[in-house]
Amino acid sequence: MDFKSMPSLLCDLGVAARVVKNDRVLLVQEAKGPHASRWGFPKGHVDQGESPEEAALRELSEESGLNGRVMGLAGVRTALRKDEPAVFLCYDVHVDEENQPSLSDEISSIQWFSLGEIASLQWVSETMHQLAIDGLTQRRLMPSHQGLTPRSNPYAVYRTSTTEQVHRGERT
Repeated sequence: MDFKSMPSLLCDLGVAARVVKNDRVLLVQEAKGPHASRWGFPKGHVDQGESPEEAALRELSEESGLNGRVMGLAGVRTALRKDEPAVFLCYDVHVDEENQPSLSDEISSIQWFSLGEIASLQWVSETMHQLAIDGLTQRRLMPSHQGLTPRSNPYAVYRTSTTEQVHRGERT
C-alpha cells in the first residue's frame, strides 16, 4: 500500500488537560465567548506543528499558569460538525507542586473542586463534567508509551493497562 497517495482528512482537533490532585480537580471559568462563565478543563485547539500532548500542556500553561507533564489519555470524544470530523482528546496531567495558578485574559477564575462541589457548576460541556467525575471517582487512563517503531519524529502510543500496572510503572 502506498501511504503517500492516501488522501488526508482535516478535522477539528481539540485538547484538554485534566489535573486531579488531593481528591480535587482543577477547573477554569471561561471569561468570554460562547462559554463565558462556564467551567471546564484548560482546553483549546492543536496548532500547526505541535503534537496534541504539547497543545494540552500549552493550554494548561496559557489558561492557568501551571506547568505539567502528560501522564496518559483520559478520554476521547468524536463528533461531526458541519459534516466534518471533530475529535477532542483529554489528557491526564500531573502539575508541579511549586506552581501557583494565575489568570489569563481568557479565564475569569481558576479553582480546585471536590466531587461534591462540581455538580452545581455550569459546565462548558457534559463531556467535561463526566470526565471530571471520572477523574475524581474512578481515575483510569491509557498511559503513554514511547513510539513502538523507530521514526524520525517522536510519537506516543496509548494502550490500556490495569491500574496496578500504571501505579507500578510497568509498560504493557
